[in-house]
Amino acid sequence: MAPEYALWGFLTYKADVYSFGVVALEIVAGKSNMKFGPNESYVCLLDWALVLQQKGNLVELVDPKLGSEFNVEEAIRMIKIALLCTNPSPALRPTMSAAVSMLEGQTTVDEVIMDPSIYGDEYKFKVLREQLNQIPQESMDSIGPESHIRLSDAIWTGTSSTSAQDLYDPRNLDTQ
Repeated sequence: MAPEYALWGFLTYKADVYSFGVVALEIVAGKSNMKFGPNESYVCLLDWALVLQQKGNLVELVDPKLGSEFNVEEAIRMIKIALLCTNPSPALRPTMSAAVSMLEGQTTVDEVIMDPSIYGDEYKFKVLREQLNQIPQESMDSIGPESHIRLSDAIWTGTSSTSAQDLYDPRNLDTQ
């Protein structure tokens, strides 16, 4: 879920671009964004991808089940596009048409190195996970069609025909 939507309820077409980026990472890595964590320092696949980007070792993100049966250049291109799409700033994300054009090789992939440390606490994955863990289980079980969840200084208010029981409890995510 795009940070601007999760934190402040701002929903634009750039939120879809963000979601596409997450799905693209999941496809390349063969792992779920929220179920992946190589250790306690990294809480999701996107977090790990940012670290690998800083280290200059994006190929380590590729699903090991592929062995050597993949095009390294295409995998790196896909990861770089996914990272562009998941930029915390909606203004810096490409449009979907630009992302498709980059995937097709019609345009070059912009080199944007994101340093997770430059963003405020509300963008840090570990902080978000810890705040979710502070919500008592009873509260998660009783969330109904109208819910109010407080993270940082913002209160999310939403209505839905889906109850918390229809979804998963984010505190019970398994790491792989």
